[in-house]
Amino acid sequence: MKRLPTPQWLCFDLDGTLVDSVPDITNSVNHMLLALNLASVSELQVRDWIGDGATKLVERAVRYGEQQSGMHDVKQALAEELFFAAYRNNTAEHTRIFPGAIEVLEYFQSRQIALACVTNKPREFTVPLLEQRCLQKYFQVCVCGDDYPNKKPAAEPLLAAIEALGGKPDGGYMIGDSQTDILAAVNAGTGAIYVSYGYNRGLSVDQYQPIKIDQLTQLIELFG
Repeated sequence: MKRLPTPQWLCFDLDGTLVDSVPDITNSVNHMLLALNLASVSELQVRDWIGDGATKLVERAVRYGEQQSGMHDVKQALAEELFFAAYRNNTAEHTRIFPGAIEVLEYFQSRQIALACVTNKPREFTVPLLEQRCLQKYFQVCVCGDDYPNKKPAAEPLLAAIEALGGKPDGGYMIGDSQTDILAAVNAGTGAIYVSYGYNRGLSVDQYQPIKIDQLTQLIELFG
């Protein structure tokens, strides 16, 4: 792997990049669907629905449940309320940190590289998850899905994080597992690093020409 100059900053996506949160999200989705008398779903299905924020996740799950159950016109607001209530009590019970994540964060923190978490997850769930998994100490900045009017793939959240870190768009990389993350990097004019193991719904990122890695520890090789 070709080595690159040391970045000023690095911004990390959360779900599918640093943590595998699908088990807890699936439990909460199924709690919602059960309450609405809709068909339950598997972790594999939920994995394909994550990445665009909680509202879109609930919308996809309800649409699937309606199709399987022959029901129609479930209220999105009610479904979101049920999902949020379940997830508040189940934010990090079974969520695990991906291998190499702590090693990578400690490595770059020790070298005084500015680090941020930029996620489409709502703040009320992001902060407890980071705290319960002891990840919050690595990030100088955390930008969540409801902090600004537009989520990733819009440039706004990423540019806000970079500004808060005191950096410039061309001084670092957005690291994420989905087309949403890579397109956010393109829109913001930053570097882009794609991790192959996350939740990308089978969508190609080749057209954006990101750097591709299969495990987080390759970041150390890339910038070490």
